[in-house]
Amino acid sequence: MTLITAPRSLFTLPLLLLGCLVALPVTAGTETGREHPGVALVLSGGGARGLAHIGVLQALEEMRVPVDCVVGTSMGALVGGVYAAGIDPAGMQQELEAMEIAELFDDNPPRPERDHSQRRDDYRPLFGFSLGVNESGVQLPAGASSGYKFELFLKELLGTGLALAQQDFDNLPTPFRAVATDLESGAMKVFDRGDITRVMRASMSLPAVLAPMEIDGRIYADGGLVRNLPVDVARATCGDVVVAVNLGTPPNSRESLTSSLAVASQAIVLLTEQNVQRSLAELTASDVLIVPELADYTSSDFSDLAPIIQSGREAVQAQRDGLASLSLGTEEYARWLAGRAARKPPQRQVNALVAASGRNVAETAIMQDIHASVGDDFDLHHLGTDIGNAYGRGDYSYIGYSILPEGEAARIEVEATSKPWGPGFLKFGLGAATDFNSPSQLNLAASYRRNWINRLGASWRVDGQLGYDSYLSTEFAQPLQLRDGAFMAAYLAARREIIQAYRGEDRIGDVTVVEASGGFDVGVSGRGGELRFGPFLSYADTTPDFGFFNPVTEERSYQQAGLRLTGVHDQLDSYAFPRHGALVRLDAEAGLPDWGSDTEQLAVRLELRGAHSIGSHTFAASIEAGGDLNGDGNLLVQDRYQLGGARRLSGLFLQQLTGDRYQLATLGYYHQYARLPTQLGEGLYLGMSMEAGRIDDPLSEDPFDWIGGTGVFWGADTILGAMLFGYGYSTTGQSAWYLTLGQSF
Repeated sequence: MTLITAPRSLFTLPLLLLGCLVALPVTAGTETGREHPGVALVLSGGGARGLAHIGVLQALEEMRVPVDCVVGTSMGALVGGVYAAGIDPAGMQQELEAMEIAELFDDNPPRPERDHSQRRDDYRPLFGFSLGVNESGVQLPAGASSGYKFELFLKELLGTGLALAQQDFDNLPTPFRAVATDLESGAMKVFDRGDITRVMRASMSLPAVLAPMEIDGRIYADGGLVRNLPVDVARATCGDVVVAVNLGTPPNSRESLTSSLAVASQAIVLLTEQNVQRSLAELTASDVLIVPELADYTSSDFSDLAPIIQSGREAVQAQRDGLASLSLGTEEYARWLAGRAARKPPQRQVNALVAASGRNVAETAIMQDIHASVGDDFDLHHLGTDIGNAYGRGDYSYIGYSILPEGEAARIEVEATSKPWGPGFLKFGLGAATDFNSPSQLNLAASYRRNWINRLGASWRVDGQLGYDSYLSTEFAQPLQLRDGAFMAAYLAARREIIQAYRGEDRIGDVTVVEASGGFDVGVSGRGGELRFGPFLSYADTTPDFGFFNPVTEERSYQQAGLRLTGVHDQLDSYAFPRHGALVRLDAEAGLPDWGSDTEQLAVRLELRGAHSIGSHTFAASIEAGGDLNGDGNLLVQDRYQLGGARRLSGLFLQQLTGDRYQLATLGYYHQYARLPTQLGEGLYLGMSMEAGRIDDPLSEDPFDWIGGTGVFWGADTILGAMLFGYGYSTTGQSAWYLTLGQSF
């Protein structure tokens, strides 16, 4: 047991004062009706290291040490608050083992549940984060994560009886206090009432990781900045004896301070450690200090749940002698447990589900995604899914709900806050691909979108790309109702692309295509995907460059007018390296001579993709086909199909084959050998693929003959785009290495 020795002067108090103290009629224990000294448990912050608090609580239960109040900061507030609300530590561990804790830091709902306008960005080489644009210029988000998933998880865990909007924390099964930092004044805030889920969320709002939390008009951040081990708060709450659990975060070495993020993290660690030392000095000889051994773990090691919890158990066992005096007898501890259980309120029936008024988002807009039923069929998990879907539209910096008591029942108010760094949003990206033989492809991309231009949610989008393939497009889309469904869209686009031409393995030239187009579509859109149809008009100039040998026609101009049909059903959990789900895409374009088109073509392309995983092993398959259904096999140059490259006939050079019709089938396997931190991406993979395809390239020796390809690759699904490095071999005897970034493969 680690003890803090009391100052010698305490033992030289005048006998008269000592006598007065002895003569006092009650003690702290009897004032509260307890038969034992009040035990105040203090849980410090520490990120993932705070999971050790669960082990501490488990060991205290086994030793029959009562916890009469719990005070926590940051992760300590999270574990302490859940315990105070009546969830036993074994139940906490079971809940956490059934989920990926790191996903709580990822604001995005699963990809299949996101709005289709968000999934469209995956089809282009755009980074997985956006910047805000408003009258003040380009703005950064307040934090890497809004933390709304934490709040939803906690509300579902505690239920409608304990996650009430306003309640006295002294009335919980175990009295509770949480410490946060007032971000405007720098003062310490001790929460003793309110919505416990939001209070816990506020206490753990580490700057630049979780966005600050607004409560009652004030902005709060991580309590570790002012009191990471709030011994004084615990003693004032119920503590005859303080049991303090200090996780500690040792400063990083000089060698690791190699980035601005590392320096900022070090500053927070140093600031926190200073207030921890002051709190340690407040412990007395009767208090107990517990320090789990966590040298091998960082604040982000949420995947190491079991060993971190075990370290907390072991730390309590190491202090068994010091805690023995606090242990109750079997019957007395049973009475204490029964009293704690009796203070847990029953679940409330939810009879109303409405949008909160007076917010900066229209109530009808908030409720367009909320479909949970009230009454006997109400389900907090269903409501949480609806809220995640609403957040997936990309319009909100925060969305959540409050549970308000109404007699014995409850009313739920859904609240949302639009992103203050909007209303415009800007993305950048980089796409690159090389086979170390043909010209390397490098593209810089950007996208701007503006939502909620009117009350029905009209949006304006501008996409651009500069490099090997360049284009600029703009689209205005007008929904016909305030929900997913019918819409109208008008668009304009201009592009320049280069189509390579090969004879065998020899590159003999290229064709540059410059095209301008526009159109108007009507369609329907939903979370499953989108279907649109409408007229279009395009003009294209083609410029071949083959030196002295020109196997194609001279420079030509084309006009194309007709109808387009495009549809996509996209339920892949990741576009580049899906582990589950399916995708169906259909593109059809009919050139109509009566409308002024130079050709009468009906180009149709169909793509089917799917993936299924067993553990970390994924099996994927795809089928593609395209051609002119009119049968003349004479598509315009800009509409022709291309094959070649990683997973598109491995072994061939990038886009080596070009023709009017093609077919491609792919089987793939990849193993996810590591998972990236949520803020950096999805995972790292090793895999292989087998492909069979054919295309009627007029420059091939055997047009439309089947070609096989086999490839092996290393892949990474990152916030900067999908990366792939691989090698392929073709049945033509050709082989190639590949390196790609973005959706270029």
